[in-house]
Amino acid sequence: MSDHENTPDLPELPATSWAVLGILSFGTELSGYDVKQWADQSLAFFYWAPSQSQIYTELRRLEGLGLAVSRVEQTHAAKSRRLYAITPLGRDCLQRWTDDVPPEPVVLKHPQILRLWAAHNGDLDRLRAALAAYRDEALRTADAAAAHAEGARREEAWRFSGIALEWAECFNRDEAARIDWLLERLRGMR
Repeated sequence: MSDHENTPDLPELPATSWAVLGILSFGTELSGYDVKQWADQSLAFFYWAPSQSQIYTELRRLEGLGLAVSRVEQTHAAKSRRLYAITPLGRDCLQRWTDDVPPEPVVLKHPQILRLWAAHNGDLDRLRAALAAYRDEALRTADAAAAHAEGARREEAWRFSGIALEWAECFNRDEAARIDWLLERLRGMR
């Protein structure tokens, strides 16, 4: 008998909902702004960072499903902010979603390689420059992911996030190496 046999079905949620719920699972009440900061400093390195409007949409959806709760905190006489937290039901659903890892393939949409594929229509020197700029950006991203991974090592609760960030660093360094390989392949071509 499975641990979750007597629990309701998981709600059909987009990946953004699961990402936002995952951010809330670290145990701190967060505003929508805080969720965006967390996404920019972690998710953006290996998935994507949802927009502020997407985050607020997802927070409302999660609250409507009982997976999150919110409260208004008065910050100043005329200012307030809404803070969100995960509920026990939200934690249970997130655990079940995390445990159910289907072997779905990664969908690769690589705009640089698409441009390479169509390069017979363009200027090869401009393509080489764009690829070099992309390589440099991958290295900057790798450095940023490494810095955030280092920060994650300070908190035991962030240990898996830190490993995901280390993966993002390796991925971006590997991507830069693949672009160097590609630039070498293009050397001397006209």
